[in-house]
Amino acid sequence: MTMHLAGVGLVLSSVLQFAMARPPQAPFFDLDFEAPGRRSGFVRLTHSDDRNAFSVIPVPVAVLVGERPGPTMFLSAGNHGDEYEGQAVLHRLLRTLDPATLQGRLIVLPALNLPAVRAVRRVSPLDGGNMNRVFPGDAAGGPTAVMAAWVTAEVLSRAAFACDLHSGGSSGRYIPCAYLHWGGDAAFRRRKIAAARAFGAPFTVIAATTGATGSMTAESDRRGVVMVATEFGGGATLDLPTMELARDCLLRLLRHAGLIEAAPAPPDTPTRFIVLLGGASAPMAEVPGLFEPARRMGETVAAGDLAGVIWPITALGQPGVEVRFPAGGLIVVERHKPLVEPGDLLFRLGEEVDPEQMTAA
Repeated sequence: MTMHLAGVGLVLSSVLQFAMARPPQAPFFDLDFEAPGRRSGFVRLTHSDDRNAFSVIPVPVAVLVGERPGPTMFLSAGNHGDEYEGQAVLHRLLRTLDPATLQGRLIVLPALNLPAVRAVRRVSPLDGGNMNRVFPGDAAGGPTAVMAAWVTAEVLSRAAFACDLHSGGSSGRYIPCAYLHWGGDAAFRRRKIAAARAFGAPFTVIAATTGATGSMTAESDRRGVVMVATEFGGGATLDLPTMELARDCLLRLLRHAGLIEAAPAPPDTPTRFIVLLGGASAPMAEVPGLFEPARRMGETVAAGDLAGVIWPITALGQPGVEVRFPAGGLIVVERHKPLVEPGDLLFRLGEEVDPEQMTAA
């Protein structure tokens, strides 16, 4: 009996060690990355919660492979679940682009953080994960970190180019812009500048200094992937002219990367490069209330200009509280939600720069 119990204990110990060694949410993916044609399926993230002891998170993915060799480009949207413009643009692109016209390969995930997309939230309701803050991910972490680890290992490792489509989401609106993380050496930065010029958005925002080392753009920099991220629109809605602009820009980027031959003509006015100014330049709500803006995105302001007035909701005998810009610049982002609390930023500013001089510095 003692020997039998010892044997059972040894088996249980081995099983436990095996279970502990396996990632708790190892993704399952069975699409062919190599064969020409169009395929779609899911990255299945195993997940257990109060609703289901055993289930998967089926993150949709499509692979389009041309018959001629060429580079690989990764296209994603839904990194933040309440940003819809990029999701819609990628859905339309997937259904209209003929793989036979491609030279190379597209890997497309239009709902990258699927739990956040379903919940109409910026971050995942399952683990509170902000997908754009957890790269390169963690194969033994929560669903958000596991998905980021899969993207890092299986997609960015194959890609030469990438485009992660963002917008202002529920809380804000952006001027239509490309977005460059300013990592890498001078030669790599020049490649990103060239891609942004070809993309042809009205503006290109350069994040010259950023603490978001866990963003997908930062991970792309670390891996030498030329990524042009975007900020197109916002307000958790869809705007047809903005979506058409985003689609044209994306097709021009595909041509620049060498995946397609035909694309919309470049705009008459070249993209203007903007450096996003720090938070100290942004007007901030210091009292709660209803914010009535006095300026709009795309306008240029000076220090001391009126940003707007906060009306106290219940104190009708009190005057409105004026908010002024602490610095001057171009309004790149405007707050979408009128109700504010102390600490809410009302606008974000940028200033125009010459990226060639920044690269040479």
